[in-house]
Amino acid sequence: MNVYWFQDSKTGHLKQVQALLDQLKKETELSITTINYSNHKSLPEMLSNKNELDGPTILIGAGHGVYSKILQGKKYLRKLNDQDIFSIAVLRPSYKINSFDLIIAPEHDFRRRNLPKNVISFQGSLAPTSQTPIDENKAIIAIGGPSKHYKFDQEILIEQLHYILSMHPKHKFKIFNSRRTPDALNLKLKNELDNYSNVKFIHLNSPESNTFQATLNESALKFVTPDSSNLVFEALSTQGYTYLIQIERSKYRRIFGAKKIRELMSELVKLKRVGVVSILNKKGGINISKIENPSLHFEPLAEVEKVSFSIMKFINNHE
Repeated sequence: MNVYWFQDSKTGHLKQVQALLDQLKKETELSITTINYSNHKSLPEMLSNKNELDGPTILIGAGHGVYSKILQGKKYLRKLNDQDIFSIAVLRPSYKINSFDLIIAPEHDFRRRNLPKNVISFQGSLAPTSQTPIDENKAIIAIGGPSKHYKFDQEILIEQLHYILSMHPKHKFKIFNSRRTPDALNLKLKNELDNYSNVKFIHLNSPESNTFQATLNESALKFVTPDSSNLVFEALSTQGYTYLIQIERSKYRRIFGAKKIRELMSELVKLKRVGVVSILNKKGGINISKIENPSLHFEPLAEVEKVSFSIMKFINNHE
């Protein structure tokens, strides 16, 4: 199967499509051509690579900047040959939903909408499923940053990190930041974490940041901030236990509850799919942190495998 992957520059988009294509590779042979949507080349130039494999062609990508290119690309290729050509949007487009052969979208994008017939839905975000055995002595903390979904309070986060580390003195922790983590917080983390012998802070720009996925896979405990649903569902697609860290002050109270992403996090908490590290308000102005554990019976999510199967079924039925 021949694939034209239309790309923007957003890591979250690229990682989800990559996870899906990696899974599809396990089921069929792929010839992949990557296309940067910001490239000023014409469509004929961008689609000039000859198909290397027999069979259908798919044009796929995530992000509002690429969706129109996918539809234009399909229209152009259909003039050149009579092979099956499929347009696939990953995540929900805001326009021309019915123009795509398939839309691969998270359930929360259609929470209050009817699911169109051309939509294959999944929970959360697409991430590779890991069956890597965990190391009971290892733990990871993954930190995001300010977003439109949460009020990111650095002091609350630091307080929660100290609590987590004090409650797990025998675990070896690696703490990873992200592109959205403020510089001031990075500096504070580095300074304050020097007091712990079992903690290593790994900056995004350091060579060791490449070990993030391996560390996530093998860590028994995974503490993540809820501002990135991609990060949360990456953790849930591995063995071990995932916890959300409270990052807002108590006056917001419904820690994980409003808007699309917040409702999704609230649902994970309610189902005990994730645990929570949060602050209890006590009389006299005293705040006490607590950890609520997730349920123990959940297996790693395998959403990307389900989606890949559905795509192959759809394509095979049209041959």
